[in-house]
Parts: sequence; structure tokens; C-alpha cells
Amino acid sequence: MLRTIGLILHTLWAICTLATGAFVGATVGFHSGGWIGAVVLGLVGLVIGAVGAALPLEAIALIIEGL
Repeated sequence: MLRTIGLILHTLWAICTLATGAFVGATVGFHSGGWIGAVVLGLVGLVIGAVGAALPLEAIALIIEGL
């Protein structure tokens, strides 16, 4: 049961980090470089989000240290 809850939480974390990374990258890219910048920085944000999704404890620690 705990393993299932952990898997669900990790899946939700992965979805949120991927979506947030892509959204922030696309927003910054669109503001600075138009559609091409949005696509490029959106992909960069997606990769960064994937790293955050793969390493959730390290990502949370990095977020907490940044505050």
C-alpha cells in the first residue's frame, strides 16, 4: 500500500515538474525570442523538469535551500 502511494506521489511530482519546466521555459523564450525562443527554451525547460522529476528529493532540497 505504501509503495503504491509512493508511486502515485512520484508520478504527480513528475507531471508537475515537467509541466512547470516546459511552461517557464516557453514563457521566458516567448518573451525574449518569439516563437522560436519559446520552442527552444520550452524544450530546455522540459529537460530540466525531467531531471527534477528523476531526482525528487534533491530537487525539493534545492528548492528549500533557495528560499
